[in-house]
Amino acid sequence: MNLRRLDLNLLVVFDAVMLERSVTRAAERVFLTQSAVSSALGRLRHQLDDELFIRGPGKLRPTPRALELEDPVRALLAELQ
Repeated sequence: MNLRRLDLNLLVVFDAVMLERSVTRAAERVFLTQSAVSSALGRLRHQLDDELFIRGPGKLRPTPRALELEDPVRALLAELQ
């Protein structure tokens, strides 16, 4: 992954999906449309070469890679704020 090309907004979307476990609720949280969140998630999946979330009954389940990224991403976003 090329960090120079990483859009930090993708990490905001990632964090919202981790918190909500739902694209629809994550979109509401970050004031985007559902399709914008889905698109951002797709770009992040491509950059990280991981699905990040798998559809489960009633919610999205994070992959092991997503769980590994959760705390560092949240800490980075907190630091940037």
